[in-house]
Amino acid sequence: MKLRIMPKTLLVVSTAVLACAIFDGQDALSMDLNQFQWKNRLLFIFSPQMDDSFFQALQSEISTQPDEISERDLVVFKIFETGPSYMETTRIDPQTATAIRNKFAAPLGQFTCILVGKDGGTKLRRHAPVKLEEVFDLIDAMPMRREEMRQKSQRD
Repeated sequence: MKLRIMPKTLLVVSTAVLACAIFDGQDALSMDLNQFQWKNRLLFIFSPQMDDSFFQALQSEISTQPDEISERDLVVFKIFETGPSYMETTRIDPQTATAIRNKFAAPLGQFTCILVGKDGGTKLRRHAPVKLEEVFDLIDAMPMRREEMRQKSQRD
């Protein structure tokens, strides 16, 4: 008996396999980002390219304030459409960069800055230039950060 595969059946099976692969990738990404939950705040900077003026302005501020960034347990991700992307100074593979962009629905061709708190919630989403001081002020107003500052002042 000859087995005939109907085009419609093949399409359904192919779609199901592809959907499983996509969702597995998202779960793996979630697990990767979840490693930061309750430990770090995350700043995602999405930019078309490294020479984007909005990115350059923010990067200039970041490079001059490493102690303030560290004090706030902030990990900075730089995700570019062209060229390599980074978590801090560690290069991120293109598939991971794309998965992060998709996870946060950051549009292509546009600068986007997203701050994620230690609880995993999005605290800031901006499609325009952002000052690092504004990010710090937002973090410093968070209840968890206020408790961290209180505990630090008691130790000092």
